[in-house]
Amino acid sequence: MPPKKQYAYQADMPYAREPLKTFYVVQRMFTTLVMTIWWAIYYTVMPRRYRPRPSWSVKCCIAVNFTRRIYKVTELAGVTWGTRDPDQPCDNNKLKRTRFEWVDPLPEDLRTGILADPEVPFNRVGCFIWPKERPKIIPACPGSDDAHSQHELMNGGEFEAAAGEVPVIGIFLHGGGYCHMSAHEKAPSSQVPARLMRDKVFTEIHAVEYRLLQHAPFPAAVQDAAAVYAHIVHRHQRHQSDKASSRADSGTRSEADETYKKAGQTMDSLAADSRDYRIQARHEKENEAVHSHIAEVAANTNCKIILIGDSAGGNLVLALARWIRDEGLLPPPDGLLLLSPSCDPSHAFPETPSSYIPRPHASTDYLVDTPEPRALLQRTFLGHNPIETMHSPYVSPASQRVLRAFYGDAFAESVADLTIAQLDDNHREFLRNMSSAPATPVPSTPITGNGDGLPRLVMGPPEAANKNEGRSPTSLSRPIIASPRGLSLFSEFPKTCVVLGDAERLEREVMRLVGAMERDGVEVHTIWVKDAPHDVLIMGWWDEGVRDTVYAQIEDWVRQV
Repeated sequence: MPPKKQYAYQADMPYAREPLKTFYVVQRMFTTLVMTIWWAIYYTVMPRRYRPRPSWSVKCCIAVNFTRRIYKVTELAGVTWGTRDPDQPCDNNKLKRTRFEWVDPLPEDLRTGILADPEVPFNRVGCFIWPKERPKIIPACPGSDDAHSQHELMNGGEFEAAAGEVPVIGIFLHGGGYCHMSAHEKAPSSQVPARLMRDKVFTEIHAVEYRLLQHAPFPAAVQDAAAVYAHIVHRHQRHQSDKASSRADSGTRSEADETYKKAGQTMDSLAADSRDYRIQARHEKENEAVHSHIAEVAANTNCKIILIGDSAGGNLVLALARWIRDEGLLPPPDGLLLLSPSCDPSHAFPETPSSYIPRPHASTDYLVDTPEPRALLQRTFLGHNPIETMHSPYVSPASQRVLRAFYGDAFAESVADLTIAQLDDNHREFLRNMSSAPATPVPSTPITGNGDGLPRLVMGPPEAANKNEGRSPTSLSRPIIASPRGLSLFSEFPKTCVVLGDAERLEREVMRLVGAMERDGVEVHTIWVKDAPHDVLIMGWWDEGVRDTVYAQIEDWVRQV
């Protein structure tokens, strides 16, 4: 059996080379098994108050402690698990609950903004699609054996026939820190789409086999997710030649226009202090054009799309939703389902080592919090991009640096240590109505040096930019904290459902995310899971009753989208 490939980022890990790697992994597994026996005895004999959370069973205590010790192997020896080569096909005859399909690379006319990186090629993307057999309401994939013989898109008659039953399509982006797991039906994270399909909440779920950091750097994962999203939108489009049907859709377009009007009111209130009314007028004109185009495309799309992501997959969902909004080329998804989303990877990069603040709940979560190994993985994720890209809203939308740029110091400080227990209805109202927001950062803000060889972010006026650069405001060649067309950080984001445990290490950053979304008027539904660690829906040995309750709340939200 050939040795496993070693990736460049593993060279700096202390136990990533043989024979040290084997020795370290074996001893770590052996000592963890011994500790498991000790934990079983200790938590059985001692009163409940000595457990990490009194409500936890002995199995829960062992599961969290065991997983935490195993995660250390990832940091020091570079061990990855549950991955597969995204360029390799999968035999459909060996799949029991899904079917494997290839999605073409993102079309050239959509290769804009953050995705337009000459260093990262656009690839075809593999998808594991739930269920195994294509539902009749789902149009055949263009070019497949069962595709329409005459038309790739639905014609007006087909569209009207299917209008009474709108399919709900999920796009699932798995977690794993961008270095573990896969979209395969046997992967641990596939418990999520499996349960949602079992409960008949979705018509189809496309689990995306996006490229991990060992395969390609940022924005490869976003490119792959965008390709699948564009594919689904195209697949559910109808012909626009049916004028009668187009007139019938005027009501749908009016509803979309009204939605954007409400979002625009939020944006206008954030920019109310701007003294440059010409810039504001230009932004309004640009937004009107984008909204008109999106409303027309949305009116001709016969499906609802919900983006689903757990942990790092939640981070990818946020990046994809931001690209869709910023570029204004595709209709937005109908909702975002974020399960313990990672939304501040920049936490591993403190301004100084002494300023590093450990994430909370060290004793109740299995996630480790050693900054050096995490920073190494994040640098690999960024690849050729400047380290400042870590502070881009596409990567760390809930970082304090981003929040200060969009909302000012007062807001950033008000959500810095926000907890689940503090976010009641009164606090939500307080966040929505804070008046400390500065003008939205201008897209023309350039990157400049700070004297130590590293770039820094500078907030500046439009005239500070080089007008000859001809780059998109969201281009990776000039990573900045900004949004196009005067939009705020989460303006015009779709309805969002956030699932979070109050015992997990990501509590603070996810609460900052929720606070920022509330600030920008996003309709956020929160599901708090008492005493739950990170990503409880895929956690082994956990209380199934707790999971059933969470899934019931998620499914209620999906049905109302």
